[in-house]
Amino acid sequence: MNDEFLCDSATRIRQLSAEKWGEEKAVELVGRSPAMVDLLGKVEKFARFNEPILIVGESGVGKELFAKACYILSPRNDKPFVSVNCPQYQEGNLTVSELFGHKKGSFTGAVCDRRGLFETADRGVVFLDEIADLHLSAQVMLLRALAEGEFRAVGGTETQTVNVRVIAATNRLLQEMIVAKEFRNDLYFRLCYFRLDVPPLRDRGDDWRLLLEQNLRRLAVTYGVRKTFSDRSLELLASHKWPGNIRELKSIVTIGYSLSDGEFIEPCDFEAQLERSCGSATVAATSAASPGAEVDSYVRMVDGKECFWDAVYAPFMERDLNRTQVRQLLQRGLTETAGNYTRLANLFNVPTDQYHKFMDFLRHHGLKPER
Repeated sequence: MNDEFLCDSATRIRQLSAEKWGEEKAVELVGRSPAMVDLLGKVEKFARFNEPILIVGESGVGKELFAKACYILSPRNDKPFVSVNCPQYQEGNLTVSELFGHKKGSFTGAVCDRRGLFETADRGVVFLDEIADLHLSAQVMLLRALAEGEFRAVGGTETQTVNVRVIAATNRLLQEMIVAKEFRNDLYFRLCYFRLDVPPLRDRGDDWRLLLEQNLRRLAVTYGVRKTFSDRSLELLASHKWPGNIRELKSIVTIGYSLSDGEFIEPCDFEAQLERSCGSATVAATSAASPGAEVDSYVRMVDGKECFWDAVYAPFMERDLNRTQVRQLLQRGLTETAGNYTRLANLFNVPTDQYHKFMDFLRHHGLKPER
């Protein structure tokens, strides 16, 4: 990695992380824009403390990299860094068990005692990615662990003490979730001692050019062919708003590199991908702004015979549909099916063998309408 892409703080982070995890897993926070320099200055200051950090930013901005940067600059960097993907666990006991452990026989499937990730990370850092999707029962136990440094394993009677620093990340507005009673107000304030707002790529000046060049050099090392974007391509990319942020940029660079036939990557090599990302951004903006977005999803399922997983689940997980909108379309479907969830699943084109998955999804995300 050439340090010309990094500011001074990012260079230190890269060096320390490479020493700990190796070159391939080094934390590279590319950019020299004022927004990036300012953010990394806060990272260096916050890293010295033990209080929780909340990292907020759009999907694709690299929130986990900033969590690792906080860890690698902290006095805890010789202890474990444990990452948890909160949406992965859709049932209360499983979520609490993953975080705090369980005792044999405490629930179906608990065939032996198991340590939780908080115990594994003792004296280190636990990174809770997508904290907005943390199950409510786990939120209660997390609050106690943060406030008292104590927890009990599922099915356990003994209180255990733990010393971990929690870093959480989200791309959602937790304040709105608090109003909707989907996230605990007291937990939010426990998590938000320090807050890092990661700016979207469109607010980072010419950092996209550095990221583009960095990715091109990596591809050249991997595949042995040096390519570059033509002037026409760079003009096109300069006007792009990067709705998918760094993740989108990496995808466009890789696609352009793979489809180009010569030394130069031309617009025709990546325009289709660029149009798809712009279309997704338009859909997301419309969904967020329009109270009728759920109507469109309903019509796509009922009239267009589109599957629930494509018309509702995917946009919801990408934050293009919010909970209120999903509840409204579910309520409309339940009115049509006289409150029968089996018929509702059929109306929404959910395969019969996926009914339980459908219901688990609704329960986990608190989407069942109040009746």
